Parts: sequence; C-alpha cells; structure tokens
Amino acid sequence: MMSEIDPKTLFVRGIPFSVTDEEFSNWFSQIAPIRHAVIVKDDKQQSRGFGFVNFAEDEDCKLALEKSRKMKLKDQIIRVDLAKKRDRKPKSEAEEQTTEIKQEDNNDEDSAFKGKPKLIVRNLPWSIRDGKDLGKYFQRFGTVDNAYIPRGKNGKMSGFGFVVMKKMASCKNAIENAKDLKIDGRNVSVDFAVDKTQWQSKNPVSENRKRIREEDENEEENIKDDIKEETDEEKLNFQEFKERKPKNRMENYSVFVRNVPYDASQESLEEHFSKFGSVKYALPVTDKETGMPKGTAFVSFVNKEAYEACLKNAPESNSTSLLISDDVKPEYVYQGRVLSITATLDREAASKASEKSALKRQEFLGKLPGDKDRRNLFLLNEGRITEKSKLASVLTPQDLDIREKSYNLRVEQLKSNPSLHLSMTRLAVRNIPRSMNEKALKQLARKAVVQFATEVKNEQRHPLSKEEYDRSTKYQYRGLTPEEIEQVKEREAKKTKKTGLVKQAKIIMEIKGASIGRSRGYGFIEYKDHKSALMGLRWLNAHEVTKEEILDSLTKEEASNVVLDKFEGRRLVVEFAIENANVVKKRQEGVEKAREAIHKRQKLEEAKNAEEAESSTSKSGLDEQTKRIISQKRRNKKNKK
Repeated sequence: MMSEIDPKTLFVRGIPFSVTDEEFSNWFSQIAPIRHAVIVKDDKQQSRGFGFVNFAEDEDCKLALEKSRKMKLKDQIIRVDLAKKRDRKPKSEAEEQTTEIKQEDNNDEDSAFKGKPKLIVRNLPWSIRDGKDLGKYFQRFGTVDNAYIPRGKNGKMSGFGFVVMKKMASCKNAIENAKDLKIDGRNVSVDFAVDKTQWQSKNPVSENRKRIREEDENEEENIKDDIKEETDEEKLNFQEFKERKPKNRMENYSVFVRNVPYDASQESLEEHFSKFGSVKYALPVTDKETGMPKGTAFVSFVNKEAYEACLKNAPESNSTSLLISDDVKPEYVYQGRVLSITATLDREAASKASEKSALKRQEFLGKLPGDKDRRNLFLLNEGRITEKSKLASVLTPQDLDIREKSYNLRVEQLKSNPSLHLSMTRLAVRNIPRSMNEKALKQLARKAVVQFATEVKNEQRHPLSKEEYDRSTKYQYRGLTPEEIEQVKEREAKKTKKTGLVKQAKIIMEIKGASIGRSRGYGFIEYKDHKSALMGLRWLNAHEVTKEEILDSLTKEEASNVVLDKFEGRRLVVEFAIENANVVKKRQEGVEKAREAIHKRQKLEEAKNAEEAESSTSKSGLDEQTKRIISQKRRNKKNKK
C-alpha cells in the first residue's frame, strides 16, 4: 500500500482539538503557500488530532517541515513528518469522462470572459468566498470587470480565483505591484491567467505545471483516500496489538517523573535531565483520548551511571502530597515544581503499585476520590522531615522520632474527627525555649518571612510556586463575589496597618489562662495570609533559636528579668495547626462581637468629645482648635524668654 515518501505532503499529529480546518490551513500558509490542508474527523465530525497539508512545490514542503517543528499551534507543540505516498488506482475511462464533463461545467464562467485580460490569484484564504470580495483588492490597479472564485466538487473552494480587468495595462500594473499583496493576512500569488493550451505551449515548464494542476484537481479526493487508509491502518495495527501477547518494552535505564508542568516539551525535559548524564529520550505523557498532557513523563538514560545519579538523591515519592520539603537539590526542581522521580516499573508492577497507592491515599485522606479537600489535608506534609531529607542531618534520632510520632498522631486525629481541619494561616510551634516570650516569638515570626524572601533572592532556597501563590489568593477570597473581594481587600489593607504581617503570636503557659509564669514550650503563630504562613513555616522549621533572637525585641528591663534556660541544640518543630471548625466559628463570632463593642465604645467617645468641645466653645467663644493654637503660641513665647 505504501511505496515511498510524498515530498509534497506533511502528516501532522498532536493537533489541539479546538483547532478548526481554517485555523489549521492559515497556520501553515504563514510558512509557505499551500494547496490543501485538512484535519481528520471522526463519524461525529470531531477532530481526531491529526491531519494532512499538501504543497505545490517540494521546497515549500521542506521549509514547512523544518519551521513547524520549532513552532507551537495554540501553545501546543505538534509532531510533523513527511506523509507516505499512496498507490493510487488508475481511474476508469468512464470516471475520466465524468471528470472532463465536470471540468467543462466548472469552466462555463471562465469561458464567458475568454479573450479579456485576466489574472489568476492563488493561495486565497478561505475567508474570501465571493468574487466581489476578491475584486475589491484589485480596484487600486485599474477598472475591474469581474472577479469570481471557481468551486470544485460539492461546491468547495479550490484556493484560487480569477480577476478580469478592463485593460491589459491594469493587469500588468497588478502583477508588478502585488508581489507582497496580503489578503486577510495571507500572502497571495498574482499572475496572468491564459488559455490552457496556449499557456502549455508557451511555458517552458508546462508539463510540470500541467502535472501540478492535475494533482490539484484530484488532491482533495486523494487526501480523503489518505485519511481512510490511515484510519484502516490504525485499526489494523490496533487489532494486531490486541491479538499478540503484550511485551515488556521497559528501557533498562528509565525513570518515571511526576508533577511535570503541562507545557513541558520533549526538548526542555531532555535538556533538564542531561544534568545527570546522557539522555536517550524524555517523553511527556499525553492522554490517548484527548491528546492533552497528563503531568507525567518517561526519561531514559544512555548509561547506568546517569540513571543511578538521577535516582540517588531524588525526593521521596511515597508522599501523599507533592509539596515536598524545599531542601531538595536544584536538579530536581523544574519550572518551580519539585519533581517526583521513581524507577520505571513493568506494566504488571505499575498497575499494582497504582492500585495500592490509590487505596492508601483514599484511606489517608478519609474521603472518596474526587471529593474536594475542604479540610486542607494536603498540608499535613508541610514541615515533615524524613530520614532521607537534607534537614534530617541536623536533627538527632530522638528528634526525628518525636516528629514522626507527632505526624502519626495528627493523622489519627484528623481521621477520627471530621470536624477537624488544617488551618491555612495558623502554625503550631513546638520546642520553643521556655525563656522566650510572645513578643520575641512574634518578632521571630516576622524575621522568618523576611529571611525567606532574602534567601530566595540570593538563590539559597526555592521560591514559592505559582500554584502556591494562586492557592493563597483563592483561599483568601473563596466563595466571594467581585464586590465582596474588593471590600475584603480594603478591610485587610486597614487591618494590616494595625496588625502587620503577623496577626498573633501566642505561647501556652503551664497555668491555663495565665499571662505570666512558666512556658510549656508550645505555641501558635497566625499570619495575615497563606503565602506568608508557608514562608514562615519553611524558614522556622528545624531552626535553632539563638540567644539574640530571644532578647532582640525586649527592652533592657525586660531582658534583665529573663532567665535563659539550656536551649542549645533545640530546634523548632513547626506545622500547620489543627483546628476545630466549631471552635473557629465561635472564635470568629467572639471577634465580631469584640469589634462591635469597640466600634460602639468609639462612637460613644466621639459623641462625648463633641459634647465637651461644644460646651467649651460656648463658654469662651472659641473652638478647641483655636484654643490649642493660642496655647502653643504662649508656650513658644515663654520658651524664648
């Protein structure tokens, strides 16, 4: 069926499903003039994600092949190759006669203007559907008698048209001055249109042109044949695949990568993973039905050394969240995302692992797949330090054990009580030096955010990802209308001036409710928003508190009363705080009541002050402001003496 490569036709795969035939045609016509372009459709006339583009010249096809591989169609990289040539069955004598009759019918309009000076305009955009629209572009060159666009089978346009001018001089003027003519943004070709036999006898390359015209007449039908044969071939290959036993085609030195950005390309992934060694290929995984990227990829290395180097320090992949600690090496961070990398499994092992992982995640989250995580359980892994992480090296085995037990306890708490959730802005802090008070803790919380930003600027740590910033905004304004969001922004701006970056820092005392006494080494920090809380947590977690940080925000009198205990080597344990929805609701109601009380008290004070001012003015005849000015002048005069 297939004999050789067709040097004039491209086979294009990976076409976005939203792309129309017209968009597809226009996209390629910006590279070189085309004859036909079509996207293959299914029975419901929906795009199948691949198509064909046919050119008149080999050079145009070659140019389009080279350039299109470096371009994106609707922000998606497409795969372009030369199409394979089909063996065409010769037409029967009856079919040839039918074709000739149809050609004569199509040339009736052409014959009506025979002998008049006429132009042929090639590579017309599909948007030009009427001769009047075409004629408007040539009125600048002279008087236009008529313009028409021939139609092929089923009334379809052929991509060219004719313009009949009143004078030959007008035709010459058009040819000379229309070399760079664009119609609806598309370059068109303008030439004399002459009688077919006369054109063939005078043109030195008439045989080649004749062949091109003949191909033009049948190309649309040929492309339909291509589509049918391509579809049949796919069906055949799929049937063969089903009948034969599946083989494990796993590469010896390949890895499976998760959390890959959806716009990642093969070239950019190959470049990134070449940091470990020579890369054989790096392929983003796409959905078979939709053709959309799935956020994963396969990477195969040339040798064992590169493969082992990639897996050696890879972040843990058994986490229920991709928010892995940001102490990972830069080689494992791609476009702001921490990559999850594991050795590639064979098909059977991968299926079992996937099923096990899904069940484990479902059990862990305490919810069915697809339910929205309104309890913010994904934040459980923020602050978790495992044995393989870089931060583990500065902690003692006892500290690691305490952290792991705390993590397991939090998991059990959340599983057993559906009213509990993780706060997006409030942090729970353990291992606080007992000599540290709330004022010093609040100062340290501010310092954490500033230091995080400084270290990011100096490229000492990874910044927050775009998703983390978006999540912060989404959480803050969740469920609000645009008008309500603006009101919240104004209110938050006023509150920030008063409260600042840290809304609250609280240390729990041994005597419940006491403001003084012995600290339990446990407390809370509440930030103004989620992104600040993330920055604070990542800098404070496993941070060793210094003597200066305890005394920094205190006055000399306060510092003299501080008894510094033995806290050397003590590192903070920081996690997102667990909250009870009912308690949070009551707390918010209490805050609102307190605000109302303050607002009411302020109004009473304002009314009282106004009454006093009015009373004072009535006695002396002067208002309060005038009195203050006179008083100030008297003081200045007295000081001069």
